[in-house]
Amino acid sequence: MHSLRRAVLAASLLCAASAIPAMPAIAEETDNGFISLQAENDLFARFANTDRHYTNGVQAAWLSAPRDDLPDWLKSLSAPPLFGLFTDDANVVTVTRRVGVNIGQEIFTPDDTDATAPLLHDRPYAAWLHSTFTLQSVRENAAGGAWQDQWKLDLGVVGPWALGRQVQNGWHKLINVEQANGWENQLRNEPTVNVSFERAWRSERTESILFDLDTDTIPYGVVALGNAQTYAALGAIIRLGPDLADDFGPSRIYPGIGGSDWFRAATGFDWYVFGGGELRGVARDIFLDGNTFRDSQSVDKKPLVADMKLGATAILGSTRLSFTHVFRSKEFYDQPKPDQFGSLTLTFGL
Repeated sequence: MHSLRRAVLAASLLCAASAIPAMPAIAEETDNGFISLQAENDLFARFANTDRHYTNGVQAAWLSAPRDDLPDWLKSLSAPPLFGLFTDDANVVTVTRRVGVNIGQEIFTPDDTDATAPLLHDRPYAAWLHSTFTLQSVRENAAGGAWQDQWKLDLGVVGPWALGRQVQNGWHKLINVEQANGWENQLRNEPTVNVSFERAWRSERTESILFDLDTDTIPYGVVALGNAQTYAALGAIIRLGPDLADDFGPSRIYPGIGGSDWFRAATGFDWYVFGGGELRGVARDIFLDGNTFRDSQSVDKKPLVADMKLGATAILGSTRLSFTHVFRSKEFYDQPKPDQFGSLTLTFGL
C-alpha cells in the first residue's frame, strides 16, 4: 500500500516536472510562459492554528507561451462555436492559445479534529491529489475587451493515496501543534476524472470616479462534470487600479474557477484591487457526498453555494503577487456557520 501511494505521488510529480521548462534569461517583453505557486488556507483568514472544512490547498502550475503549432481540431476546440453568440469575430484583433499543466492537493477536515470516531453530522476527512491539463484561448478586440475560454481535464485520486494525513500531520508536527486524530475515517481510495469548460469576458476599461483610477468588469461562467465535482457556476469580479493589467484576475485552487495564470508584464510597478461573487449549483461533490462506488462517510450537501471575495494584486515587472479573501456560504445542512479562507498566488514570467 505504501508503494502504491508513493507511485501515485511520483507519477503526478513527474507529469508536472516534465512539462516545466528550464528558466531562460529573456527580455522582459518576451512571453515564454508562466509559473504559478499557490496556497489556500483557513489560517490566512482566521489567523489561528485551527483546521475546519476546506483547510488547505497547494498548487504549482505551468502555462505555456502562446502556441501557433496546435492542430486544427485543438484550435477549434479551444473556442467552441458558441463564442459567436457573445462577440463579433470581425472585431477580434488578436487570438492567443496556450496549454498548461498543474499539480495540486486539497485537504478537508471536520471542525472537531480531536475526535477519533466518525462525526456523522460534519464533513468527512478527505484529500485530493490531482493534475490538471489546460487548453486556453484568449481573444482581444481593439478597444481592450477580451474573452477567455478554458478547457480543463483533471486526473487524480481521493483517499489515503492522496496523502492528506501525511501532509497535514507532518506539517503539524513540524510547527508543534496538535495532530488531527480522525484520518482513519477519511474517504476511501477512488480515482477521479473531471472535465470543465469556463468562459470569461473582460469589459473595456472605463475611468472611475475614484482618484482617476480605471475599472473593468469580468463576468464568467463554468460547467464541470466528473465524479469529483459536477456543478454549474456564474460569477464576476470588478477591478480598480491606476493601469489595469491585461489579465482576468488571479486564479484559484478550489474550486478552480475564474482568473488567469498569465498577465502582461508591467513597466515598473502596477497594482489593482478587486471584489466579486460567485454562485454554484452543485450536483456532485465527492468531499461531501462521499465515495461514488463504495460506502463512506457523507453529509447532506446544499445544492447552492455562494462565494464572496475581496483581494489585491501587485505586479512588479514580470512578477505578480495576489491575495484573495474568500467568504463561503454553508456547504451542507448541518454546518453551523459559513467558512472563510485566504488564497495567496505568486506568478512569474519565464
